[in-house]
Amino acid sequence: MVRLATIACLAAFCVCVSPVADAQKAPIQQGVTSGDLAQQLADTRRQSAQLNLEVDRLQSEVAELNGKVETLEFLLSQSRDEMNRMQEDDSRIGSAIEALDTENERLTTRVQQLEDKLESALAMMSSGEGELEGETTGRESETQTADAGGASEPRVVTQSTPGAGDGNVNPNQPGSLGTLRASDLPGEAGPLFAEANSKLLKFEYEEAEQAFRAFLQEFGDDPQAAEAQYWLAETLYQQEAYAEAGKAYTQMIRQYPDNRRAPDALWKMARSMRRIGDTDKACNALNILPKQYPDMSSYTKKMADLERAKADCDG
Repeated sequence: MVRLATIACLAAFCVCVSPVADAQKAPIQQGVTSGDLAQQLADTRRQSAQLNLEVDRLQSEVAELNGKVETLEFLLSQSRDEMNRMQEDDSRIGSAIEALDTENERLTTRVQQLEDKLESALAMMSSGEGELEGETTGRESETQTADAGGASEPRVVTQSTPGAGDGNVNPNQPGSLGTLRASDLPGEAGPLFAEANSKLLKFEYEEAEQAFRAFLQEFGDDPQAAEAQYWLAETLYQQEAYAEAGKAYTQMIRQYPDNRRAPDALWKMARSMRRIGDTDKACNALNILPKQYPDMSSYTKKMADLERAKADCDG
């Protein structure tokens, strides 16, 4: 009996244990919560990629806006220079008018003196003075007339003085173009530079490029040539001709290393090199910048640091 009871207990135990073992061997299925987390992770990654693209687009827009701001600052500077030049011209004209008024008063006094002497001579002749005296008076009158003619010479010189100042705008006036402002140049120089400025103001970069090229080709020795070269490079960059822009900036730096825009041209050359994938040249230019221009403006330093980070120069 005891043996049968033991066998029965063992049989019952095996029956109970078998479902538990089968349950442990069954595969574990992923729950609904884990699937949601995976989907959320994928969505987050897609959003991150989209945000990176949006940041790149915004950075490009910021660079373009910086170029437009610099263009407007340049045109404002040109307007101020033109206003100052006009004020200087007004001052010179005022001085010339005062000189003419003074000379006119002197000549008026001289004419009055001659008229008084002539009246005296006529009175002497009409009072029956002798022929000798009359002849003497006649010779005196001729001398006075000659004096009057001589007195007119200073008048001619004085009137020609403003003309000498205006000779800068006379196409037939000889002289070096390098001594004149672009707005005062004879022939085509002034209109070419004004046309390029106008195209810049309208952000018509292709037309501005053509105008600056024409100006540099014909008037490369003008003081405004450095400005023209700088903005030629900028028009090329804004047209996404990055390699050409880099060459134009490099030419500006080499030809005009002491120009006030040279530091900006250097970091912008680095920007152009980064755009075409030549980060070695970009970083090299950025390393040279503080050594060659230690007194650069805070704006230039900030933009150079930004370019250094974009080109991963420190990495």
